[in-house]
Amino acid sequence: MFFGDAGGNFYAVDASSGEKLFGQKVKGAIAGGLITYTVNGAQKVAMTMGMTSPAGPVKAATAKIAILGLEGGAP
Repeated sequence: MFFGDAGGNFYAVDASSGEKLFGQKVKGAIAGGLITYTVNGAQKVAMTMGMTSPAGPVKAATAKIAILGLEGGAP
């Protein structure tokens, strides 16, 4: 399972146990949904980041799209 937060932290966790599998700080708050897809057998995760909101205390940043993934696919 993948998710991010307003602090700009991206996580991948095991959906059945909740165990953290991966974490990475990105440049700005993560807002909206994440999507996952495969390219040539390698899983990718795309997200929007750098969002600002008057409803929450987030660091101002330029909005961007980030794509994370493993080259060659997961073992």
